[in-house]
Amino acid sequence: MNYPLLSQKMPVAIKRVWRKTWLCKMVVALFIGGLSLGSYQFFWHHQWLFYGTLIYLGLTVIILLIDFLLIPYRYTFHRYELAKEDLAFQQGFIFRSTTYVPLQRIQHIETEQGPFLRQENLMGLVIHTAATKHRILGLEVQTAQQLRQQIIEMIRQVADDV
Repeated sequence: MNYPLLSQKMPVAIKRVWRKTWLCKMVVALFIGGLSLGSYQFFWHHQWLFYGTLIYLGLTVIILLIDFLLIPYRYTFHRYELAKEDLAFQQGFIFRSTTYVPLQRIQHIETEQGPFLRQENLMGLVIHTAATKHRILGLEVQTAQQLRQQIIEMIRQVADDV
């Protein structure tokens, strides 16, 4: 069965943001592993700490490398779509999911921009409902502001119709 993809793809620059985030994760994981190995060497000399650290480092590197290699697939399936009555979010490349948020359930919308998004001139939208919040990260700044304004106008129209 073919899983239908939503119409709006993220900008290609989001891949660079994901790569930078991946690099930060890798540096932190290796730093923690290095501290653990250093503590083994200087303080405890327990063999279980040494082997546990090696297992941690091995699994962490494998998981992060898989995460890095799957960035193109993640990009392909990370999409959104604004329809007449709802906003849809799609993600996942192995386990795909599409979430539809009815416009009348949206309470407010925030914009956010971390350092990596700012470097790539990208912005994220956070759509809040009573139950949870949904993120569209990696939109171009102008697109994010236009989409935010468009959603607000559509919410007003839906509220006026009710």
